[in-house]
Amino acid sequence: MDDEDSFISFNLICPECGVGNPEGAEYCLVCDRDLQETILFMEDDPFDLEVTRDFLIEYRKNFWGTRRTGKIEKYSWDKMEDVHFGFPVNRFIFNYQDRRVVLPLREENMQMMKRLFKE
Repeated sequence: MDDEDSFISFNLICPECGVGNPEGAEYCLVCDRDLQETILFMEDDPFDLEVTRDFLIEYRKNFWGTRRTGKIEKYSWDKMEDVHFGFPVNRFIFNYQDRRVVLPLREENMQMMKRLFKE
């Protein structure tokens, strides 16, 4: 198999179970979650982030960042206020229901979030 086009990329990560799915998959191969509602999924050290049209969903991880704790925070985009990016430390910052939320991000995830806000 010398042809690069013959390989299938499994870069579409399921926010529910964490399994890689082929690009363009409508449902997760393992848990059957609808993947079409997910605009962007990012794995980070303290959490995973899922971006949908209506929500930013934060899936908290344990101290070592090896697995999820089960704690989920769901932020509605239309209720976020004073949204901005921190500098020089990569952070996504916003106010939500009278509470300041600060999400530290890896450089590559910060760039993806910035591109998302430009669109």
